[in-house]
Amino acid sequence: MQQVCQYFALRNVAYDKYSTKYEYIYQLTGRATQHADRGYTGDQETMLLSTGTNVQHGAYKPDNDEDQSQVTVTSFTLQVAGHVYGKKDKKQGKPGMLHLGRGMILKALQDPPRGTRELQFYQQVFSPTNTDEVTIALRRFMPAYHGTMEFDGVGFLKLENIVEHYKQPCIADVKMGKVTSDPHATPEKAAYEKSKCPSAAVLGFQISGMLIYQPDTGQYERVDKVAGHKLTTDNMISEGIGKFFGYPKSIRKDVIEILLSKLVDLQYWFTSQRQYSFYGSSLLIVYEALICDKHKHPASSKTSSPSQSTTSDDKVSTTSKHQGSSEPNCQSAACLKKLPTIDVRMIDFAHVFPTPVEDRNYLDGLTNLIQHLRLLLDFKS
Repeated sequence: MQQVCQYFALRNVAYDKYSTKYEYIYQLTGRATQHADRGYTGDQETMLLSTGTNVQHGAYKPDNDEDQSQVTVTSFTLQVAGHVYGKKDKKQGKPGMLHLGRGMILKALQDPPRGTRELQFYQQVFSPTNTDEVTIALRRFMPAYHGTMEFDGVGFLKLENIVEHYKQPCIADVKMGKVTSDPHATPEKAAYEKSKCPSAAVLGFQISGMLIYQPDTGQYERVDKVAGHKLTTDNMISEGIGKFFGYPKSIRKDVIEILLSKLVDLQYWFTSQRQYSFYGSSLLIVYEALICDKHKHPASSKTSSPSQSTTSDDKVSTTSKHQGSSEPNCQSAACLKKLPTIDVRMIDFAHVFPTPVEDRNYLDGLTNLIQHLRLLLDFKS
């Protein structure tokens, strides 16, 4: 069966060319095979977007250095904050994230100037000809950048999938800064951003989303941004960052100690750099909830992996393959050597601006986050 599909695709997604659009007719021939692992068996330039039982066809334009063999793109079920792919926004088209496989995710580029700024920032930091010590030092705090691609008429960044090798990942998106609206925002926009999470003006950070494994039930709990924005100075430990690390019963002080060392390192970078100010940027924190103990038996079938988007306080109980799938507790402590423990990366760079002064907005939030984590270490459970 032959179909004629018409798409608008973003072309020239490059350093200084973003929004040039062109229209073309794409001929789909052959028979589409809906297979979650192998993808589409027909034309090499067609990809599958698998979202449950629905499959959509999109135009795939790979980078010049990319293998144009069969590729499968699926919904990124471990996304805890931000725009979700497929939920159309009048201003932003089809934002969101997708799972590309091979250790990479796709992040949709927003409309200019936001998408342009984020793309240029990644390209500047990860340019092979970059000799700037400040931005080179920043690489270890960011997801690795692997170029751009087009899918379904949308331009995407190809980024490192931070959660790729975790078995039972706990994930938190922590937006940094007392002020999240950038200097170009209108007074109305700035007031709206502030109203979404008033406590951020005091805390210097806010929870945009969390995915937390509950050892008692073997289930995942998802906390959305609505619940996260309601957190205050009074309950940030008990219901927010503390809850993420197992407060009050079994605080994961082992991973907090490692996280603190990483954050102090990032804090030093911010105190020494005078090039950038970051607005609306987040820290993505991931740690391994799987506890390996040779004295424990494999967990029952209740143990689950996070796979489907849910609202705050919903329990997640389905399985997601290739995106940090869950396994029962190990029978050997040797697996601890094979599993990542904790990672933290800066994400979201659509509002990065040059500055000749210290970025106190981000730095104050980072300092306060570190203080909250130290309180957790001192807590006697």
